[in-house]
Amino acid sequence: MTRIPNSVKGRPFLGRVSAPGFLLFSPLFLLLGLPSCTPADGGSSSGSNPGGAARGSSASVEGASAPGAFPLHIEDASGSSLIFQEPPTRIVSLVPSATLTLQALGAQSFLVGRTEYDAGSALAHLPSVGGGLEPSLETLVALEPDLVIRFAGESDPSTPKRLDDMGVRHLAVRLDRVADVRALMRELGAVTGLPDRAVELVAEMDAALDEIRRRVQGRPRVRVAYVLGGSPPWVAGPGTFIDELLATAGGENSFSDLEALYGPVSPEEFLVREIDLLLAPEGGEVLLPFTDIPLVRVSPALELPGPDLAQAAWRLAEILHPEAFR
Repeated sequence: MTRIPNSVKGRPFLGRVSAPGFLLFSPLFLLLGLPSCTPADGGSSSGSNPGGAARGSSASVEGASAPGAFPLHIEDASGSSLIFQEPPTRIVSLVPSATLTLQALGAQSFLVGRTEYDAGSALAHLPSVGGGLEPSLETLVALEPDLVIRFAGESDPSTPKRLDDMGVRHLAVRLDRVADVRALMRELGAVTGLPDRAVELVAEMDAALDEIRRRVQGRPRVRVAYVLGGSPPWVAGPGTFIDELLATAGGENSFSDLEALYGPVSPEEFLVREIDLLLAPEGGEVLLPFTDIPLVRVSPALELPGPDLAQAAWRLAEILHPEAFR
């Protein structure tokens, strides 16, 4: 198993990190069927996907005839089926991006707990359940949630099993690509009874991304490597929202041939590849003693695929093509 450096693995979005040959914490990993249970109130049912493959963030959302009507049927990213008779009112989100999405939807009042990564002042009054992976289930269950939103993947097999054993309904999400963010907005909008606001959020994000593309259209592509940190350095590869944001902002991912979503590469790779610019999060360790490629620090918020994705893309575009934003 490839070891994730300490400077990298504490970051919340690394619930999706993968290394060549083995997907670490990745929701792309094919899920095995997990034990399931149905809460006593019959509010939801969950079971393994017969095909065994992880589904997208919002693979299936089926409601009654009118948008936002209940009962609502959702098949989540683990292939489990959930039926909502009404919107949940006590939610614990173990996924920071989902937490931000709930806030943007106007459903913040539904949250009764947070993770240690949800450090915003608006949520400071909520009790923390620890990390998004392997949270304190004692603290979580004491909050009496009627829905827990969790990462899909095999990095934390004990949490969904124990939630099942305790009859706590949970919804698995995965956020690899920009399309997954759109799906998450729609999914959580449907679950919370706020589908119209979800449609607005998606439209606002897409309009901003289209405006960025318009501004950088026809300009020379800047060859970029996004370095997460670590030794050897970890970079963002193809099939990731970071790769897509770079393209939207007028960049070209120099590691678009990486055989994983995110993974370690030899420092020598930075010498043999055509790279115009290095991007790395503020505070991230970048150990590349052999290169003089310019390095620009960006906000770690770029690594949270949520409702602020378009803002992150805008900041990237301003870095890569400042002349287009004057």
